Amino acid sequence: MATDNVLEIKNLHTYFYTDGGVIKAVDGVDVELRRGATLGIVGESGSGKSVTSLSVMGLLAGTKGKIADGEILLDGDDIVKLTKEQQRKLRGSKISMIFQEPMTSLNPVMKIGDQVAECVLQHEKISKKEALKKAEDMLRKTGVPRVEHMMKEYPFQLSGGQRQRVMIAMALVCKPEILIADEPTTALDVTIQAQILDLMNQLKKETGTSILFITHDLGVVAEVCDDVAVMYCGRVVERGDVKTIFANPSHPYTKGLLGSIPRLGDAGKELKSIPGNVPNPKYMPKSCKFAPRCPYASEKCREEEPGFFQIEEGHISRCWLCESGQLKTDHVEKAGD
Repeated sequence: MATDNVLEIKNLHTYFYTDGGVIKAVDGVDVELRRGATLGIVGESGSGKSVTSLSVMGLLAGTKGKIADGEILLDGDDIVKLTKEQQRKLRGSKISMIFQEPMTSLNPVMKIGDQVAECVLQHEKISKKEALKKAEDMLRKTGVPRVEHMMKEYPFQLSGGQRQRVMIAMALVCKPEILIADEPTTALDVTIQAQILDLMNQLKKETGTSILFITHDLGVVAEVCDDVAVMYCGRVVERGDVKTIFANPSHPYTKGLLGSIPRLGDAGKELKSIPGNVPNPKYMPKSCKFAPRCPYASEKCREEEPGFFQIEEGHISRCWLCESGQLKTDHVEKAGD
């Protein structure tokens, strides 16, 4: 059956089986990525964002992590059930990933041109010469300067922004349906960050690739994303389109994240912050996971975990304040107030 979603993650549970016990890094995540759209997954460190992306990529091998339950549907097919070899063939051709630190993701002893061409040779039966030509064309599209010379250079000879452009070229050279970007601008200065975000938006329009954008920065989400899923303690706590979430945040955690964004004109004012820390995954609360840090928590929040409530069409939130389908605005003020 045809669907507008290129990727659907359903009830995903990814656990890490350690000597100290089971760590529920992802504990029942449900998200959808629409064709041609960008979905932002946002949350603090330890919320399960990156583990979700690694689960989609099938890159948990070699770790103590395992998908314990759930489905990851790519064009309707559950890729969790594929063999390791079948998953390997998907990586690069159907799903690609840009990692957080390009210097550690690139091979330090391999020339840039050869690294990008290798991605093509892994998935297409063409000659090395043809692969290098594709690599050069893709690098040119990413705005890399003096492409002919850079093809023959090594990663250490490039700046951070140039290395990140190379990573984007490697991810897109085989025209995948989905690009996963895991904090792709974290190690870059503000000016280069803006250039990389503009580049990703431009290439998305040209290639039609759908993007799963992992970040802790809601300012970046506002810049590049169409939809957003807010994660906390391995679960999605709020989901909706970007404009709706920014205009009407319904979960106290989302409100806290939005309140911590620096704003023009607020020079000299103290930034708001969310009190406390993310709970230790070994001692996770049985009730609402955010209750120990929430200024609006009631006894019910501390005793029982909420399910999702629909705020409006396409906008859902996991918070008792939204019970009965209506947001109690007397408890949660608008973001930025």
